[in-house]
Amino acid sequence: MQDAQDLKRLAADLAVFAQHMQEQSERAVQHVDRSADELHRTAQGMGADAQELTHQLINAVQNQTREAIGRGVDQTFGPIGTQLRESAELAERAAKALEDQHIGLLRSQQGLIYKGVAALLVGSILAVGSSWYFMRKSMREIERAQFAKDILHATQSGALTRCGEALCARAGKTYGAKGEYVLLEPAGAE
Repeated sequence: MQDAQDLKRLAADLAVFAQHMQEQSERAVQHVDRSADELHRTAQGMGADAQELTHQLINAVQNQTREAIGRGVDQTFGPIGTQLRESAELAERAAKALEDQHIGLLRSQQGLIYKGVAALLVGSILAVGSSWYFMRKSMREIERAQFAKDILHATQSGALTRCGEALCARAGKTYGAKGEYVLLEPAGAE
């Protein structure tokens, strides 16, 4: 974008320089015209034949001078004007290309933001789901560990022991609607 501004500034500077040179040329033409007018007045003081000759000479000098200055200006400023126009067009194209790139980058950035939000949402859902799964698994492990602790405690208290190949339990009260469960009494509760 800085290059485009530099090109525009250079084009403006060249346009100012061309205007200055045009003014210089116009002043030169005016000076030649004044000189020709003075020459004309001087010639009027001479005889009629000399005046006619002077008039023709002045017209010829004026025409040739104007043509020479015009050719000089065209030769000098013609390429500069063309270069100025080309530079201005190049600067405009560069500015347009930079603007197009800026718009493309904004679109890419917006796309990345949407993708990032979607990825965060999916990641959050996966994190919550896996946390819930591991929490449930841990709760089951805690329940198993608690049951194993209860069996160990029953074994240590004597309420549960081995009787040959089988397990024996000291029974207490029965529980359940049909009396299908027996409450194991601790060893010291007889």
